[in-house]
Amino acid sequence: MNEANLYQKITELAKDLGFVSAGVAEVCPIEEEFTLYENAMESGCFADMEYLKRNCHIRKDPGELLEGARSILVFLAPYGSRTATPEREIEFRDGIVERYKVAQYALGRDYHKVIRKKLTVILDYIKNQVSEARGRVFADTAPILERIWGVRAGLGFIGKNNFLISKEAGIRNFIGIIVTDVDFAKAYCNTYLKSHCGECMRCIESCPTGALSPYRLDAGKCISYLTIEKRGSNIELNRSMAKERDGWIFGCDACMNACPWNSRNREGWNEFKPQQETIPAAHLRRR
Repeated sequence: MNEANLYQKITELAKDLGFVSAGVAEVCPIEEEFTLYENAMESGCFADMEYLKRNCHIRKDPGELLEGARSILVFLAPYGSRTATPEREIEFRDGIVERYKVAQYALGRDYHKVIRKKLTVILDYIKNQVSEARGRVFADTAPILERIWGVRAGLGFIGKNNFLISKEAGIRNFIGIIVTDVDFAKAYCNTYLKSHCGECMRCIESCPTGALSPYRLDAGKCISYLTIEKRGSNIELNRSMAKERDGWIFGCDACMNACPWNSRNREGWNEFKPQQETIPAAHLRRR
């Protein structure tokens, strides 16, 4: 099977597995995009997330992850819904049940494991079709600038809220990556989408803490950072400060909720939906 036919079969398999979009790009260093990343890092936009400052050579060139890497396959896995994030019942250790806002991505099963399992099915298929093919799968589990590669694979554009936005599948999508030494040169995307945000500023205006400016996020002000990533953050602390954070106890979807591209969102996978009406507080932890 030639590479063009193989790529077509991969996209069909991805669709069967539930991915709403797939694309491929050539593995190479990213110069302009990485300069923007460095500027954000140097200006303190990453707060105390030191892991974002490590392995920058890989963030610039994912070819470092696999000897002989030629192609990077990118897949979108839908989660959440088209509607704004509702409040959820949370049961705490003291047995009290209260309602708070929880980011939709955190409501279901661990997306890292769910997506990697499906990506492994695709990689196994590639290996069965191409003798001695090699590859690695990632779902937010390696220092890869996934959103940039989503753009380079032709799957969408970066919005003012810094998310990858698909014109076909909206904004609520996890990103899965396969880095492989198989050359899919005939399928590489050569035209990257520019921003389709226009003059819209809804995401910026909706941010409760002023963490957003167009195409830039100050993590130190972001509720998602404050309730998940910040050192010392925990569910009980978040509970005590929820009123000051517009009712958010774990993560924040304010800028996503405000985005008009929500109308294009696809139905989220069942694995990413709440397994029960009342969510145990212990479920809400950094994974």
